[in-house]
Amino acid sequence: MDKRAFARWLALAVCITAAAPAQPQERKRVDTLTRIQAEGVIRIGVRDNAPPFAYHDTAGRPAGFAWDVCRALVRELEAQLRRPIEIRTTPVSLPGSFEMLADGRIDLQCGSTTHTAERAQKVDFSHTFFVSGIVVSYRKDEVRYAHPMEFGRVGVVAGSTAEGIMKKRAAQGGAARVEAVVPVPGYDAGVEMLKKKRIDTLFADSVLVPLDPDIARRGTLETVEPYALMLRKGDRAFGEQVDRALLNLLHSPAMLQMAQAARLGGKINHLTQEIWRRPSRDPAPQMY
Repeated sequence: MDKRAFARWLALAVCITAAAPAQPQERKRVDTLTRIQAEGVIRIGVRDNAPPFAYHDTAGRPAGFAWDVCRALVRELEAQLRRPIEIRTTPVSLPGSFEMLADGRIDLQCGSTTHTAERAQKVDFSHTFFVSGIVVSYRKDEVRYAHPMEFGRVGVVAGSTAEGIMKKRAAQGGAARVEAVVPVPGYDAGVEMLKKKRIDTLFADSVLVPLDPDIARRGTLETVEPYALMLRKGDRAFGEQVDRALLNLLHSPAMLQMAQAARLGGKINHLTQEIWRRPSRDPAPQMY
């Protein structure tokens, strides 16, 4: 994607933000930053099944690019607050992250979570740190699913933006031929279900779907997916501090180094390069 595509994304995102419904009144004011300053502890929820961004290795330790970003961010916070900070991690699913942020079990969600206007009604988001997009995958020996309107039984990761988009698309009907929308537990599982012919296509983030010699992909992205860190709604002081720390990272060589360490070097598109140069907190454009 070129700079003009990025500009269109920003223009669309501004329109969405302006059109978003008014936010409800905050029930209570929270101050995570004061607590971290006093206790020296930050609680981070790490997505449990989103490699190479966030996952747990065979020893149960957090790993991935987003996890490295979160660790580096905490080091920046330590410098800003002038005190050591202990990181306490909890494995989280995408749907469970919202509740765990709301009730205080975690202060920050680390993963590959797309910033959308709908989600921003429930949680706050940091600056975008990576941009992906949804792609359609299919079995190489069934080339009819290369057609842009053929989906058959389409797999979507449960709770993802892809699930919401495809359900809307199926309900609207039109030219797209969708036989069924099938939730899958994760990206690896989605590829396996595709290979075993339990689904016909997989509608999921391109950077998260593992490569497989039996699986092909359509050549165009269906959406723009800006990944950001999730924070508790209304936690303004903490959010500002997180953004300040993240900005320092986005403008440093560390971002590319961490991406390469996570084997993402070949997946850094022009939109990602652009948000590293010119950070953005805009939500994803509403494609459907």
